[in-house]
Amino acid sequence: MTDLPPNFNPETAPPTLSIDWDAYLPFFEDEDISEDEKHQLIEALWSIAVSFVDLGFGVHPVQQVCGQADDPLSETPPDLLSLWMSEQAEQEDIWRDQ
Repeated sequence: MTDLPPNFNPETAPPTLSIDWDAYLPFFEDEDISEDEKHQLIEALWSIAVSFVDLGFGVHPVQQVCGQADDPLSETPPDLLSLWMSEQAEQEDIWRDQ
């Protein structure tokens, strides 16, 4: 059994993945290896599959909390000069209409 951290809350914890031995053991029934070796092989393959799930679906808590990185320098800064000029043009139009 794994040790749980002291602040572990099962209500907010992400779902866990576990091995369904009955589903995978039949694939190895014709192999000349012991039951213990079959379990070790399934556990190794399961670990590889779970690692790919972690990479692809963001199961890691940091990926869930952070979401997409927000890089303010990657966005195009507002064109302040054009904004100011358009406001000036609007004000001139207001004075002309009066």
